[in-house]
Amino acid sequence: MIEIVSTEEWKNKCYEWIKPKAHLYSDNEKFSYIGIIEDKKILGVILFSDYDGNNIFVHVALDNPRACQRKVIKLMFDYIFNQAGCSRATATCNNSNKKIKKLIEGVGFEQEGLMKNAMQIDETYVDAAVYGMLKENCKWV
Repeated sequence: MIEIVSTEEWKNKCYEWIKPKAHLYSDNEKFSYIGIIEDKKILGVILFSDYDGNNIFVHVALDNPRACQRKVIKLMFDYIFNQAGCSRATATCNNSNKKIKKLIEGVGFEQEGLMKNAMQIDETYVDAAVYGMLKENCKWV
């Protein structure tokens, strides 16, 4: 059975799991997260960082499509817009990753721009697509 976690017990495990998958290169300890777990195995993580009161950055990595359930998406947007009180959320991804772009757009984010050579993947820099979601445009809350 899939369960959702956000406890201290899972915080470091989920961060270390998502870090290489979401191409996070800093050890920022100021983050919140939602972990998607099954049989003590991480299926996916949604990490929230760089909160400034108005905006929050969202990083998503999934090893299993079953982790992307409607209840998880609702929890993500509830956290962003109701609990954190943001009026917008920002996500970036490798511009050539069609699968993740489809997922990001499928939940309602709109592409706002492109940053050339801005995302490091291993030793290479690639273009990053920038996505935004405004609270008033979110169908999940």
